[in-house]
Amino acid sequence: MSTREFILTWIVLAILSGASCRRAETFSSQKGTVMAAKTIEQVQQEHTEAWMAIPGVIGTAIGQCEDRPCILILTAANTEQVRREIPPKVDGYPVVVQYTGEIHAR
Repeated sequence: MSTREFILTWIVLAILSGASCRRAETFSSQKGTVMAAKTIEQVQQEHTEAWMAIPGVIGTAIGQCEDRPCILILTAANTEQVRREIPPKVDGYPVVVQYTGEIHAR
């Protein structure tokens, strides 16, 4: 993680301090056994590099969307390319594109 990404992560965490995360659970086909699915943190980590490669994307975060955990894609530009390349859901978690403008560390 670069210094810029580290700073952006901490800025976003400060902004979203009320965010909470939880482990998703799914039922297996074997007699209703509950199995742990990927956590939202794992899903975010798996996809962040690809999302950061999209022009205009400046960070990712975990937040609350309608009282449920979601992945936030933070953008400096509200472009058609960003909206086209970011799916509305990944591994069962909602993904929300949030235009923040440029973020600078001081």
